[in-house]
Amino acid sequence: MANADAGDGDEVILDAPGFIRVYRSGRVERFLPVDFAPPSTDAATGVSSKDVAILPDACLLVRIYLPLPPSSGSYSGKLPVLVFFHGGGFCLEHPVPALYGDAWTALQWVAAHSVGRGQEPWLTAHADLGRVHVGGESAGANIAHHAAMRAGREELGHGVKLSSLVMIHPYFLGGESSETDDMGVALLRELVRLWPVVCPGTSGCDDDPLINPMAEGAPNLASLGCRRVLVCVGGKDPMRGRGRLYCEKLKRSGWRGEVDDWEADGQGHGFHLSCPMSAEAEAQVRVIAEFLTYG
Repeated sequence: MANADAGDGDEVILDAPGFIRVYRSGRVERFLPVDFAPPSTDAATGVSSKDVAILPDACLLVRIYLPLPPSSGSYSGKLPVLVFFHGGGFCLEHPVPALYGDAWTALQWVAAHSVGRGQEPWLTAHADLGRVHVGGESAGANIAHHAAMRAGREELGHGVKLSSLVMIHPYFLGGESSETDDMGVALLRELVRLWPVVCPGTSGCDDDPLINPMAEGAPNLASLGCRRVLVCVGGKDPMRGRGRLYCEKLKRSGWRGEVDDWEADGQGHGFHLSCPMSAEAEAQVRVIAEFLTYG
């Protein structure tokens, strides 16, 4: 770890340039720019959004998106629900493992709107809770996996079941890496160093099922609580090997579902965030949309 000093006697214990700096006192500096976009109606697509507090005292919020109805002015039926968790390297959320509990709370909140119940009118009026999907990108994909695993052990309530899991560039570490690119190797090294900082008390990336669900002794993937899985990876993502291994392990686990994988050739981790209009990003969106449409 770096032995730098903050100038006030507070020692730097981890320094990932341009990403995060952690001090021994517990102080954290985050350098990732986060631009907050207020809820609105998008002029180009007509998609409306709003923010809703699930647990106001805990500042647990969700943003709901509702697409524009067809030209007829009304929906022909209710819409599937995708509960999606954003990424951020586990550095933009509450410390691990609190965020896993928050994710489960969000899913339970959605389920509580079954059969017209619940207090959010967009969900009671438009949500088909027979088609509830969970997904995420990067760290959010990790969170989505653990939510789906919990759904295999516990009931969401109100008869609601998870249909599908979508993981985009899943943030899994541990085990042997086949990465040969120098920058990729350096990034993996920093991420391994970061994990004990965001998850105090971890046994390490090789053994901790929170960051390595394929670890020896991790819960059997056969208990995954959905019937379909899609894993998207980038061809130059240093963590692509873990995503591929997840698919292989899931297929061999005895899980009785359907697993698909898709790779964006030559693309890095989270490429769709920096280049959302690229041909590869649009192709990834089409793959996910088709997967969810027929789920």
